[in-house]
Amino acid sequence: MNVETPQKLHPTVLDTSVAQIANIYAVALYDAAVNGNQLDAVIEEYESFVNDVLAKNPDFDRTLQSTIIGRTDKEATLRKVFEGRASTVFLNFLLVLNDHGRLNLLRPVLEQVKTIRDQRLGRVPVQVRVAVALDAAQEKALRDRLAAVIAGQPVIHSEIDPALLGGLVIRVGDTVYDGSVRTHLKRLREQLLQRSTHEIQ
Repeated sequence: MNVETPQKLHPTVLDTSVAQIANIYAVALYDAAVNGNQLDAVIEEYESFVNDVLAKNPDFDRTLQSTIIGRTDKEATLRKVFEGRASTVFLNFLLVLNDHGRLNLLRPVLEQVKTIRDQRLGRVPVQVRVAVALDAAQEKALRDRLAAVIAGQPVIHSEIDPALLGGLVIRVGDTVYDGSVRTHLKRLREQLLQRSTHEIQ
């Protein structure tokens, strides 16, 4: 994977620069995985690395992100841990990140890779908050309804929020559709207050 060393941007645009830099490595990994016909396998491997290895081994996570430990020592660690266990594409990706001092971007790069996959496959991530979990039939019905109104294949990510009381809140990009019972009750209360105020006046 050939990746140019990203330039450091001004700290005042830290969030934007992190996403931009992560995207450079994400595109490189995505293309390498596609060329090797291993896209789904590599993304699954990456997710497992972040969720099962780093999350459960904070000392190892800190080692990779440390600015005190040299890149040569980190490379030796990565090869010792992953050679023969990880795919060549994924190990090479880790080594490239290490070469450029970007192992601290492992999580942002993963999110960028998944975003790139969704964009290129025409998938549209949909965030859904519900009071109780949707069953398979309800989720399919929701997906079918969304598919009829959005340009792309909806990919639903559900979150349980008992405070909603009932109904659901759907976010597609910057657009929010709020059909929760809590919001309905709030609007009803506001209408009653407005009516009462009007009658008093």
